[in-house]
Amino acid sequence: MSIIFGHPFGNPNSHHAALAHVEAGQLECLCVPWMPSIATIRVLSLIQPLRPLTQRFARRQFAPLSHVPKVQGRVGEVWRLLMRASGAGNPIEQGNRWLMRTMARECQRSSVTAVHAYEDCSLWQFVKAKRLGKACVYDMPICYYAAREKTQVELHQKYPDWLPPNWSPTVHDMPQEQKRQEMALADLTLVPSRYVEATIREFYPHKDIARAPYGVDAEFWAPGPMNRPPGPLRFIYAGHASLRKGTPLLIEAWAKAELRDAELTLVGPWILADSKRRSLPPTIKWFPPCSWQALRDRYRESDVFVFPSFAEGFGLVLLEAMACGLPAIASEATIGPEIITAGSGFTTPTGDLDRLVELLRWFDRHRDELPVMSQQARAQAERWTWGKYRALVKEAVSKLV
Repeated sequence: MSIIFGHPFGNPNSHHAALAHVEAGQLECLCVPWMPSIATIRVLSLIQPLRPLTQRFARRQFAPLSHVPKVQGRVGEVWRLLMRASGAGNPIEQGNRWLMRTMARECQRSSVTAVHAYEDCSLWQFVKAKRLGKACVYDMPICYYAAREKTQVELHQKYPDWLPPNWSPTVHDMPQEQKRQEMALADLTLVPSRYVEATIREFYPHKDIARAPYGVDAEFWAPGPMNRPPGPLRFIYAGHASLRKGTPLLIEAWAKAELRDAELTLVGPWILADSKRRSLPPTIKWFPPCSWQALRDRYRESDVFVFPSFAEGFGLVLLEAMACGLPAIASEATIGPEIITAGSGFTTPTGDLDRLVELLRWFDRHRDELPVMSQQARAQAERWTWGKYRALVKEAVSKLV
């Protein structure tokens, strides 16, 4: 088997999926808009105006894939990112179209027997692959769109005052139809959690689905020095501040819990109404997206990770925080039920305000148990490796032969 693999920008799970094919001796080529070299990142980082953009590019660098055959579109990708910075155009959609167009062309190689791509950027190459009698591997890092959209509509009705101006609760008809066609064409669908699989089974009960949970770089995401200075109990959340991620629910629970000598930190893009951000209480601090190193530092300064998402896929931040020694609170719409044990944190029914309040208060009352829970959270995270993920991907794809 020879596989062509593609992702519109590159993230840890896509890097390791591609590496799985390399390890199996099956990767024909990697299609990615741009995977800059370490040397390029160093040069760009010296240019002050380009440093924010360089941080984005740095996340795309992955040394084990540096020498694999690639098809890239560097100039177009730089242009899309500049357009994004200026607020013009839709760089995500443009990137998806570039990837589909490129993979549809490259999958015509006679040596290629399968294509591996992701939701929203798989349709054109899947159509071409089917015409050529080649297999289609569909990667679903998040719950199926129909379940996600239903949740989103419900959240818009529940939290209308949290919405930014001109925000639409539904996706357009064209993406909906594209997602349906992508799923219908897939010979194998890879998912990272039981939750994602369940949302697909609701609509496609007989689909060929393989579960491959993501991993964590436990050397990088590791606890800091044990002599953290005393202070308030510090909770932290990382990710988009949005309805789907449960930000309004978390802020409501925080107010209701009425914790003394405690702080909550939110890290990530704020895509809710600006008025809500401006009215955060003094015990809640919001910070924009930051580098992985800076996020790790924030984890190391915290005590408990909170992840109340309404519709997730996996939640890499949850595993990364636990690897840094943070016991966690996570909703059931995440990987939480599969990775959190009794000694490393708690799961909560999705959207359950009272349960979330109860768990926030529990940690407030049991501060003395945090050192032991921190060790157990770290031990649990260490069990989830990228090596295991790659092995599961290789096993699932091998059955297509």
